[in-house]
Amino acid sequence: MAAEREVLSISSVPLLKFEGPNSKPVLCEEGLEALAKLPGPVCPVAFVGDGRSGKSFLASKLVGGEAFPTDDSDVAVTEGIDIAIVQNHPGHLVVLDCEGGNNAMSKSHSIVTVVGALIATALTFVTDGKASESAVEALAHMLEERALIKCDGTGSLHAQSLFFLVNQNRLRYSDDALEKILAADHDLDRKEIRELIAKTYSQDRRGFFTIPMDTKPDFEEKWNAFRTALMDAAGPLKMGKLWMTGMQMVQMLQEIEKLLAKHGKVSLPTLHRHVILDGWLKPTVGQVLGSRMDKLLESFNETELAHQKVGIVKSTCAECGSTEVEGWLDPDVEDFFCEDCWKKFSPRVLKCGFCNTFHPWIRGRVEQVTKMWHCMDCLMQLGIEIA
Repeated sequence: MAAEREVLSISSVPLLKFEGPNSKPVLCEEGLEALAKLPGPVCPVAFVGDGRSGKSFLASKLVGGEAFPTDDSDVAVTEGIDIAIVQNHPGHLVVLDCEGGNNAMSKSHSIVTVVGALIATALTFVTDGKASESAVEALAHMLEERALIKCDGTGSLHAQSLFFLVNQNRLRYSDDALEKILAADHDLDRKEIRELIAKTYSQDRRGFFTIPMDTKPDFEEKWNAFRTALMDAAGPLKMGKLWMTGMQMVQMLQEIEKLLAKHGKVSLPTLHRHVILDGWLKPTVGQVLGSRMDKLLESFNETELAHQKVGIVKSTCAECGSTEVEGWLDPDVEDFFCEDCWKKFSPRVLKCGFCNTFHPWIRGRVEQVTKMWHCMDCLMQLGIEIA
């Protein structure tokens, strides 16, 4: 596996820093330029958590070499977010090294959490030495800051995975340590903290790992177990069913910066509309083909995509069990449901499989290649004839 990986940024480059007396967040041209060159798919992973816990060391270990600066001083090394990029089939791995959230010598910035929540498909929360109650509280506080992401009932955060990692571990933990921590019986405040973590990340999307000091004989074994799990979870960044390119990731970051500065929060529908409609669906046909957007849909070859059209799709309904009935796939779970069951689930609106926003039934059609319901705007912009 290591032989297949090519480090595009041998040294990390800054992506987000803070300027002026008010610590205004500013996206860095160097990081944006590095991302913009990536054709996609882009698989972002983020290291967040305690300050001075070894996040930069672990991020460098994942990339290879000494991509991110490290030292043993009491002053935080990383401010904002630095990134390094690794070529990794089928696209590129983007590693985000985020500033510590609890370092007394460094001010934490909420935008770092928001960017991590919206960008990373795999999030590693790092704590030093042991899985303390303060670490659990810090993780919960980070999740509370995700409240700055406003869903408005449309759009959704992608299925992000969480890895709770005890670095330089000093205690003995079982593999199910995180589940025991979340299930522990405590007072109301601590119970609510645990419920927040469990609600945000389902059991199949959270894991617990420990890594000893790098001088210990089992360091490589523990590191490799964590690395394997992280790489398996590091999927492509998507909006709807579309894999994002580096340029579209840049557009997403710029819109996040703009929305936070103007409104103090990020509206997912606004973000989706900006990146999907303005970035993908409104360019000319030549621009669309040039960006290979038509090849970003999972599981479809070029021949199938060339024959996309509106029509009838029949299969077995996952809800009522009826066979050979008309219906379409759910864009969130990819299960097939018949039209009658859809009318029970969602009698007024349906979610478009491309732009991931909701529209009245009459404002969309079922497309036979993707086997999903899409809004008319997306179908027209993609050149699919509407019957």
